[in-house]
Amino acid sequence: MRFIIKNSSTGCERVGILTDFLKKTSAVIETPTAALLTQGGSVVHLTAEVLSKVCPNPHLLWVPLSNSVHLEHGLKAQGEGVAKFAGLQDHFTCATLQNMNETTPSGHFENDKVPLWTKHGKKMLTADRYMDLMEVFKPDIILAIADGRTSLAEGSKRIFKSIERTGNMLHVCVKRYKESKELQNSCLVGVVVGGGVPEKCDISIEHILKHKDVLGGVAISGLTDGSEEFSMDHLKSLTEIFKRVGDAIPKELLHVVEGCWNPAVILTAVECGWDLFDGSYAVKLTNLGHALTLNFDVTSDTNNPYLLDLNDEW
Repeated sequence: MRFIIKNSSTGCERVGILTDFLKKTSAVIETPTAALLTQGGSVVHLTAEVLSKVCPNPHLLWVPLSNSVHLEHGLKAQGEGVAKFAGLQDHFTCATLQNMNETTPSGHFENDKVPLWTKHGKKMLTADRYMDLMEVFKPDIILAIADGRTSLAEGSKRIFKSIERTGNMLHVCVKRYKESKELQNSCLVGVVVGGGVPEKCDISIEHILKHKDVLGGVAISGLTDGSEEFSMDHLKSLTEIFKRVGDAIPKELLHVVEGCWNPAVILTAVECGWDLFDGSYAVKLTNLGHALTLNFDVTSDTNNPYLLDLNDEW
């Protein structure tokens, strides 16, 4: 897979494409875009038949291991990756560790291991074990394993450990990726953490830059642990982080934002040059009985709320 920037403005925002996928070289996914969140390999709340009508063209699917690691044995037996296994072979997959719209327990860390919280409890993963799973899942895009379940209010010691652990695991992921025959057609994405503490975030960025010739993209995580709702008071801080990190990493790489963010944050990230987002926010709203009612007419001025509460009797 390749990421190509087609147009960029005088600001940071840009329009690009994801192309040259092995299984369908003619397919093109335009960016900025959001992936569709999956559970057990299937798109949440959409059957394969409905998905084919909603998305007749290939789309990117977001595959958290937390809700799909139980597929490992079946995937090994089938041998053709998670998209084919789920009957979604016309679409492309991006694999990551955790579903960001779920709250996970705090703590439970070990040296060079991070917890994967599944419906069967906690599993401690090393980078080697994570890459073993990637060779079985065969995603088109791989977010390197990272200790990214931190918030902007996290303490300095926790942030330092997050950066150190993430950097060590990235080194292992890159080594395994370069040696793996199964993953040569996948795109490896490094993960930046500690964005809320600039001097420590710079260390995380340095870890990424050491491997910039191998990586196909950079993701930013560690901005929320899912324990609190986003407040518009956070928008200024997030804007500064998106801009600072975006300016520090190579422009030609795919820029990915991981997290359950509302439209205001997504638009801010797009303005700062970020290209790909996970689809966890829409699923979270659906599970709460809410719907997005966005107005895309920039010529009209409306005060209508963008959220529709389907639970409201009125």
